[in-house]
Amino acid sequence: MEVAKGQWVGYETVFYHEKTGKYGLAINEVIDYSNLEIDPEGLAAYLDFGYAVFGHTPVKHVKFLLPHQSLNLIDGQLQVYNTEDTTLNLIGKTSREEDVLNQIKTSLNQWADGFSENILIPTSGGFDSRLMNVLIEDKSRIHAYTYGTSFNQGQSRESVYAGLLSERLGTQWSRIPLGKFNGYIPQWYEQFGPAVGASGTYHMEFYQKIKEKENFEKLHLLSGIIGDAWAGAVHVPQIQSANEYRTLGYTHGMSANAKLACNTDYLSLVEPIFDRQKEHLADPDFRIITAMRTKMMLLQYLISVPTQMGFPGYSPFVEEDIALAMLNLPKDRKENRAWQRDFFRKNNLLFEEEKHNHTYQNSLNYYALLHEKLEPLDVEVLKECINPEYLHWINGKIQSIGRKERLFQTLMHTPKVKGVLKLLGAKNDLLEAYFAYITIMPIEILLKKRNTHA
Repeated sequence: MEVAKGQWVGYETVFYHEKTGKYGLAINEVIDYSNLEIDPEGLAAYLDFGYAVFGHTPVKHVKFLLPHQSLNLIDGQLQVYNTEDTTLNLIGKTSREEDVLNQIKTSLNQWADGFSENILIPTSGGFDSRLMNVLIEDKSRIHAYTYGTSFNQGQSRESVYAGLLSERLGTQWSRIPLGKFNGYIPQWYEQFGPAVGASGTYHMEFYQKIKEKENFEKLHLLSGIIGDAWAGAVHVPQIQSANEYRTLGYTHGMSANAKLACNTDYLSLVEPIFDRQKEHLADPDFRIITAMRTKMMLLQYLISVPTQMGFPGYSPFVEEDIALAMLNLPKDRKENRAWQRDFFRKNNLLFEEEKHNHTYQNSLNYYALLHEKLEPLDVEVLKECINPEYLHWINGKIQSIGRKERLFQTLMHTPKVKGVLKLLGAKNDLLEAYFAYITIMPIEILLKKRNTHA
């Protein structure tokens, strides 16, 4: 009997325990803490990607369904089957942009008609959230919120464009100041366990402040999650070997270094998946789909965090028919997202062609490090699975931010200067250590919870 199935792009991941037979959408409900063992390959892959990948987690016997898998209960035992990847049959069927826009608009407004509460749209100023704001018909229901990523968060491109969008559409909009989100790491673990590094805690601060601003009224969240992938903004280079598979799941350095942390080879987890996909990976559209499937373990926090905090979430872009309709638009119209640019230009919303004062600076993580002192990683607890020298290096970097480091960080967070420094070979060791920290901390919490069950 089939008891669960992997969603086409991996959204709402199903976890299961091979021995106990437990399964569900929350990894912490599946983990058997009293008999917990670390899976060395699963841990190494998690560290390198910043989230669990390839159907494995850092916990032995705790796995998750991939998009083309089904979970079956046979004679009291769980069994996993690889099923046909029917999405392959939908690639390459040319669509028309006016049909795609109407399809998205219909889907959004049918969703909105299903409840009476107002609609919360996290509005970055980018194309995906911009499109959501435009296509919702009843603009009076929209409560748009934005956070900036620069030191002066009001001058961030996200804030400037979101404010302009709200002004021209006549919607309600506010900017939420952020900077103290590392304190949410325990709350992050309660929701995601050891499946995802704590790289999205800023959204917990964001939505907590929205809750307070909205006087804890219920709103329904509308997200533009992964819309850019289907629209033409994402290009994935060719993958010709299992060794290159990490390209599909790269998250801009928000991970640890598995080689320094444990030096465990996890290629055995990658090879079976690559072997099944290698012929299809020649297709650039399939590579985009595979990249989103690989990253979905991480990216779905953009909906699951607000949902957990009382804002039930929805995105049209996790629906297969809409995603494939966008992906199948003519290639020349997807280039530089021309089809969307023309749509926004027609609606006087193509801010990129106007002159506005803003900055592309992204210093949110550094800003938080300056305003919150992190507890060092517990080397004694972690040393059973992670190299103590690596842990000491991380602790040393995050615990001491002196004048020299602050000057360097100021330069590294000045957009034009940053580019020159990178060309000269400069590395941001502080942020590298921070990203390793937030990736490893869930493993520390996991081991400490196991120890209390022993």
